[in-house]
Amino acid sequence: MTLTIAIIGLVAGLALWAYGFWREKKKQLGHVPILSPFAYQFLGLIVTLVMAANLVALLTGVEWKSPFMR
Repeated sequence: MTLTIAIIGLVAGLALWAYGFWREKKKQLGHVPILSPFAYQFLGLIVTLVMAANLVALLTGVEWKSPFMR
C-alpha cells in the first residue's frame, strides 16, 4: 500500500466516524435506522486505526511481525 492510499483511507475513516457522530446527534424519535450511528462510529474508528498504523509503518519503515508466524 502506498502513502497516498494510506492517507486517503485515514481521511475516509475519519469521515465515516464524523458521519456516525453527526447521525447520532440528528436521530429522530420513532425512526429506526438500518445501521446504527454507533456502528458507523466503530467502523470509522477501526479503519482510522488500521490506516494510521499503516501510515506509521510506511513512514518509519518498521513493520510489525506476528510472533505466531514463523
